[in-house]
Amino acid sequence: MRFRVLPTLRIATGLLLAVLLGVVGYHVLHWRIPGSSEALLEQADEKSWVNNWIAAEPLYRQAELGFIRNHEPSKALYAHVSEFPAKSESSISVPAQLAELMVDLSLPQARDPETRLRILTILGMLEVNYDSAMARATWAQVETLAKQRHHYLLASRAIGEQGIAAFLLGDLATAKKNVVKAWTVAKVADPAAHIRYASVYGTGLVELQKYGEALGPLDEAIKVSKDKPDVAYPTIAINAKIEALSGLERNQEALALASEAMQRASNYHLAGHLYELYQARAGVYRRMGQWDRAADDYSRAIQYAKQLSYWRGVTQADGLLAKGNLQRGELQPALTAINEAIEANKQIPDELYFVPRNLAIKAEILAKLGDDKASDELFQKSTDLIDALLSKVPTPTVERQL
Repeated sequence: MRFRVLPTLRIATGLLLAVLLGVVGYHVLHWRIPGSSEALLEQADEKSWVNNWIAAEPLYRQAELGFIRNHEPSKALYAHVSEFPAKSESSISVPAQLAELMVDLSLPQARDPETRLRILTILGMLEVNYDSAMARATWAQVETLAKQRHHYLLASRAIGEQGIAAFLLGDLATAKKNVVKAWTVAKVADPAAHIRYASVYGTGLVELQKYGEALGPLDEAIKVSKDKPDVAYPTIAINAKIEALSGLERNQEALALASEAMQRASNYHLAGHLYELYQARAGVYRRMGQWDRAADDYSRAIQYAKQLSYWRGVTQADGLLAKGNLQRGELQPALTAINEAIEANKQIPDELYFVPRNLAIKAEILAKLGDDKASDELFQKSTDLIDALLSKVPTPTVERQL
């Protein structure tokens, strides 16, 4: 599954011209008094554009208070919702944030098109890690409105996010098309998006156990991040690289990378990042045969996922915990874990990606417990779902992997 899509000179020139015009317009037309609410908002937007939401959050908070004092409700709302991504890494419930954002969309101050676009963008960001069907619909709205507002790089990002959602919904053909399209544009004009889409493309290859091939885009993402120090830490790429290295039996390298990343995430109390890292490190320990350590890490990952109401995370980590318990003959703990995984997936019923695996794990557990009838029924359901996924694969290679 090796794809090489290079932008034509015409596309590249057009994008670079658009970016240069945007830079000129920003400095000439949007100059602000230093320290003003407008200036704070622009500084925050610069940081958030490169996905450094943690650094942007205090600036947005200051700008929000200033806009409230100045009786500018639309700009205050814009700043307020922009604080959400940083907060989503804490103990604040993602469903609660989503509910608040939906209310915000109905407010009179959300009629301003830039404020509405920002609310939809934040909504889509949170939904990507919560419910892919919701995220796909929201990012489609972002794409449309961004094009209307001539924010073409944001529109390109929206296409990439729809691709990520499509992957988790089992539509692999659309996923490949959209992510590669966004990645191609990002290589020319958007370093932060370049990092993200190289990262998620590499992560997809890791999911398909193509570990050696995955290191190319993952290392590309990490290199761009090092060359652009103002861009946020490449968390997705780091997590996927840990799994890829372990899959290639380079376990000590994987553990060293995990340790370094965990220290950083702990310093900033990043619950979402810690979930990913504990799960990735658990996979390393599992491959090394150190199941007690792996089980501890999976349990820690599940705790963080529950704290954030991250149902996909509970589904994924509990499924892996169940699989490990099954392999060790610990059938009752395995059954408890897989039931929790399946129950969590009911919160996101449109996401099919992990369902066949989890049903098959439960079927195997039930077979070992002597319930052959229930086991056969679950295996049949798993097979039916695999057939549904196979109907949407983009290439014969992906079909073989599934």
